[in-house]
Formats: sequence, structure tokens, C-alpha cells
Amino acid sequence: MVASSSDLDAVRQFATQTTRAVLVTRRKNGDLQSSPMAVVADEHGNILTATRARNAKTYNLTRDPRAMLCLFTERWPGPWMHIDGEAEIERLPAAMPLLADYYRQRGQDTTTEAFLERMRSEDRVLIRIKIQHVAHLSSA
Repeated sequence: MVASSSDLDAVRQFATQTTRAVLVTRRKNGDLQSSPMAVVADEHGNILTATRARNAKTYNLTRDPRAMLCLFTERWPGPWMHIDGEAEIERLPAAMPLLADYYRQRGQDTTTEAFLERMRSEDRVLIRIKIQHVAHLSSA
């Protein structure tokens, strides 16, 4: 299932208000794991986030790409959005320009050698969640 263009527009719009989300993945035994994440939306309405290649969420999504996200703002209680999707993982070295763009959107300076070295030493990956369904959008 692919999200409608109006759902993708809603995700892009909501993501301009926040970078806060909780990512839910599935462990090997089927149990759920939640991880607080910073996220941005790309021009297609996909959700992007980054993490280390050796983190459990990366292993979980490699094994089972199904992902759930709850995006929310600083206001509590405030607006939030629940989405379901399928994750794709981009690894270094191919992920470097994608990671630079992701962190640039979050306001970081990605032009320095220190940034590049941090991405390499932490073995960062970019996770792209292709939205399949917007399950809920709450304005309060």
C-alpha cells in the first residue's frame, strides 16, 4: 500500500513543525522496540533519520523493514501524527551525501572534515521510511 499524495503532503507539512519522533521496530523475537529519533521529511514525503549501523534499530529494520513512527511537537499535549511505512537503509560510503543533507536540514554544519570523520567513525546510516499509511493525525 502506498500513501496518498494528500497523506504525503500532510507528512511534509507536519514535519516542518518538528524533528521529534518515536520509531517502533520489531525485534528478532517479534517484540516491539521503541527509539526516540530526530527526523526530517524529504521532498517526496519520506521520513529520514540517521543512526549508527550497529544499533539494534538498524538490525531490526534490516531483518524486517516494517516501521511505525509517532511524530510530535514540543507542546504537550499537542499535535501528533502516527504513520506506518517501510524502511530502506543507506550505508556508507554511498550514504554520505544523504547524511550530509539530513544533518544540514537539522541545522548542522556538514562542510567540515570533522563532520565527515564523525559519520565514518560512528559508521552512520541513513534510514528512509517510505510512508504507506498515515494512521492518525491529531491537532490537539
